[in-house]
Amino acid sequence: MKRRKSRPAAQVSGSAAGASVQPRTAAWRWMFAAACAACFLAYLPAAGGPLLFDDLDLGFFLQSQPDWSVLLNRLARIVTTASLIAESRLAGLNPQSFHLTNVLIHLLNGFLVWRILEELLARYGRSFPGDRMAALAGAGFFLLHPLQTEAVAYISSRSEVLCALFAYAAFLVFLRCAPEEPAGWGRALAATALVGLSALSKEPGVAMAGVFLLFDVISGDRPSLRPLYKRWRLYAPMLAAATAVGAKLFLTLSREGTAGATAAHRPADYLLTQFEVVWHYVRLVIAPWGQNLDHAYPVVKAPGGVLTWLSLLGLAGTAALLWRMRDRWPLALRGFVFAMVLLAPTSSIVPIQDAMAERRLYLGFPGLAMIAAEFLRRLRPSWKAGAAIALALALLAGLTARRAGLYTSAVAMWEDSVRANPRNGRAWFQLAFAYYENGRCAEAASAYQKAGEYGPQDFRLLVNWANALECAGRAEEAVEKLKAAQKYRQPLAWVSLGRILARKGNLAEALEALNEALRLAPDNADALAYRGNVHLLRGDPAAALADYEQALRIRPDDTAAMKGRQAALAALGRAR
Repeated sequence: MKRRKSRPAAQVSGSAAGASVQPRTAAWRWMFAAACAACFLAYLPAAGGPLLFDDLDLGFFLQSQPDWSVLLNRLARIVTTASLIAESRLAGLNPQSFHLTNVLIHLLNGFLVWRILEELLARYGRSFPGDRMAALAGAGFFLLHPLQTEAVAYISSRSEVLCALFAYAAFLVFLRCAPEEPAGWGRALAATALVGLSALSKEPGVAMAGVFLLFDVISGDRPSLRPLYKRWRLYAPMLAAATAVGAKLFLTLSREGTAGATAAHRPADYLLTQFEVVWHYVRLVIAPWGQNLDHAYPVVKAPGGVLTWLSLLGLAGTAALLWRMRDRWPLALRGFVFAMVLLAPTSSIVPIQDAMAERRLYLGFPGLAMIAAEFLRRLRPSWKAGAAIALALALLAGLTARRAGLYTSAVAMWEDSVRANPRNGRAWFQLAFAYYENGRCAEAASAYQKAGEYGPQDFRLLVNWANALECAGRAEEAVEKLKAAQKYRQPLAWVSLGRILARKGNLAEALEALNEALRLAPDNADALAYRGNVHLLRGDPAAALADYEQALRIRPDDTAAMKGRQAALAALGRAR
């Protein structure tokens, strides 16, 4: 069968030629408003949640006065940082405000995705009666899919939604000019500025320049560089800015060790792992069960295994099939390109500490919506088709609401994580800490044991485990964990040991442990205060007073040292 050729973009683009798929009626706007309302309600459970996990560090950061010169020199995510600082100064550290702002940005992104889909459906392929319905369904898919929850319901993922906001706006500016038309300076500079704001919200935003380039190259029946020459005003400043900003961000993150040259994995190992990870993302898109805040996906070692190379062949085969069917499924090909290019910064050769994270799909998710819209456009609009799409979106909304509810409690979040991956030592550690914070000490001790079984028994684990054991009334076991932690030569091990031994009444051993802690760290206020307690219990208030006063010189607001000082003064018969 002879394949139908796609029409030239200028003849079908609503922006370039004044045409549109179908007139937008009030009914379609009301349907989109309904999808937004469903999205808002789905994320409402998370709005009442506290600061969780990385959000706690964010809270400490916002309570301090950041040095703007340092932020400007670092450059990475400065737009996101500025938005969080501005919001904290307007609304304080109210988690509800931050959650709701994330949801509102997500809704704006959904609107941009809706407009992008309408533009693309008008431009590529022949017009179908179901084009408008397909665009709306694709936007709903973006808004309501539960894979989006980590980016939207997690305050620390503000960078994801902001990066997408500017990237999608830039892409919409790009689409408003047909490939065969030269780009004016105004449009070129606007697109460049928006891509820059996206990259300065989060680093993968720089890849939107690659999306522009590839969309132009494959805009005709055959790949061609001619559109790039015609639109040099767009590509010259954008690629120069993208190269400069990208290089700066790469060096910054490499220096900090979270990505790039100094990350924990070799580039080749990380790349091989991503061939597998991409298919795990695909499976979660199609069937979203087994979601996890921390997948702890194991990194493949070169040369990889059978699954690794089958995954690569699968990606190559998918690309080849979509290219062959590009005239029949033009939007599916472009959706694949869109998703893969925007996933590439985190799923290619640049190693990142965690090989898999659901939030990384957010930026490229409109590409998946494009693929869905390509096939949904062939449905003739009817109440049956509309009801089926509405039912599917309602199911996604329900799953999203359930997922968003996990962000109301650290315990719920990490219990879900260990259910999804019971061999994840990091998740067991976080669950144990959450139990301990909630006074569930016996459960915390059991969870720390699991963390030790499935992960390294390092200093942090041993000390936290000891605290949980002591809280659960198992002081002897706590002492054993702290003695094991002493090999790391960290003063906290001796401080904690001294505190526990003193509570047991072993004052001589407690004093010995605290003396060792102060030998390692003479300015440790906790060790001084605890040693003051030991001196007081041993009937030496003068030595106790000296320790308390030294602790207060180091940390003037230490309430325990203040109370101890008063007790020592009273024992010495002095009022002050």
